Amino acid sequence: MTNAKTCFFALIAAAAMAACQFGPSDPPGLADDDDQAVAVDAATTTTTTDAPSTSSPDAPTTNGLVAPGGACSCDADCAADGGQPGVCIYGVCMVRAAAACPSGGSQQGCPAGSRCWNLSDSGVGPLCWPDCAAHTCSGTCDSDGSCAPGQGDDCSPTCGSACSCTPTSCPGGQACVGGSCVEQMSGGPGPGPGPTCTLPARDCTGTTCGQLITFNPRATTAWDDYPINGETAQNQYRSFLRRDLQMLVTYATSKVSCKAAAWSAGNGGPLGLGDMSEANGAIPGTSIGSPGHPANTHVSGYDIDLAYYQTGTANNQLRPICTHVSGGADQYHCVSAPDKLDVWRHALFLGALFESTRTRVIGVDGQAGPMLMAALNTLCANGWVEPAACNNIVLAYETTNMNQGWYQFHHHHSHISLKRVTAFVDDPWHGGDGVTGAPLAKGRAGQQPGLHRLR
Repeated sequence: MTNAKTCFFALIAAAAMAACQFGPSDPPGLADDDDQAVAVDAATTTTTTDAPSTSSPDAPTTNGLVAPGGACSCDADCAADGGQPGVCIYGVCMVRAAAACPSGGSQQGCPAGSRCWNLSDSGVGPLCWPDCAAHTCSGTCDSDGSCAPGQGDDCSPTCGSACSCTPTSCPGGQACVGGSCVEQMSGGPGPGPGPTCTLPARDCTGTTCGQLITFNPRATTAWDDYPINGETAQNQYRSFLRRDLQMLVTYATSKVSCKAAAWSAGNGGPLGLGDMSEANGAIPGTSIGSPGHPANTHVSGYDIDLAYYQTGTANNQLRPICTHVSGGADQYHCVSAPDKLDVWRHALFLGALFESTRTRVIGVDGQAGPMLMAALNTLCANGWVEPAACNNIVLAYETTNMNQGWYQFHHHHSHISLKRVTAFVDDPWHGGDGVTGAPLAKGRAGQQPGLHRLR
């Protein structure tokens, strides 16, 4: 487990996506499924003391400027330290690092009494986070001993380097969603809630909810559980999941099929289903000696990979929704704005999944995440997504690689994870898997890495 924290309110300059258009179908891309992140609980878990430092106060600063660790509203409030300029980060003064952090928590590039980390999901650059042992902390002392902004701390987006946006502070064409500026989506379906639909049951009751089953039938107008990753039609051994998750996916895909039937964008086909678990609950591929996912994910039927709803393709099977090659090498993530994402249908699908309080989190690509958040914001405002779901949305994505485990391998699918149950009590939180090295970023204390909320 990492001890890095994330900031849900970092200013995101999301890639713009124009209104979804129809066009001739592109040749289908290759299906690829190599999930490298473990889903996490949606509930916020804090690993901090939530107590200010009790260390000795800093020496008075010149010209009335605030020392590192002190409260601020603007960059101009914050004193330099060691010749490095002060910046206001969500209401706490820090200084800019002299160079990129060689590792998370490095002293290199920072004055004595501060250490180097990036700010998660932010382009503000490397920062010197004040040590609570060396500075008076107006925020919260986190588990690294750094002075971090607390959940209630903030600053003015007009003059601070990293602050939550306001409804009027975002540039033209952007909207403030969950404290971050994201591209304002155009070309949506207009006022909802759309047609009245007769849908299958969403929630499982009784004693068989944990039974591992398959989709039956395998394909309908709403979903397509086609053979993938070495499966055959006679042996779909990677396609077992819990009954409660199967019911939720059946419900959500059916809702999209009905509600969006008249929408003009996208190919309008059923949603392709990817890896789940094996019949005994093992990670897909275990039975052939080649587990296809990291430990602790895709086990016991709690997880499923699903394609994105798409535009300009023949179907909605698992394939990259964007350019993912740079310099002749596959980057395993979108390197530009997705051009095959049917953002409105996929946002509606996510909203339907988050109607259930059993949905832990959904992982998406870092280029798709801000677009989907913006589309969800519009669909919520226009009545297409249930209000309770709008307050329950938690997407996991990294816009830049902060070593949290969400940056790669979601350019061709979403990863959905259900909450574990012991009398429906959540498991303890665990972070992204497949991560090597120390975390390079942290954010507001008590917030989990890579997670973004709509409300």
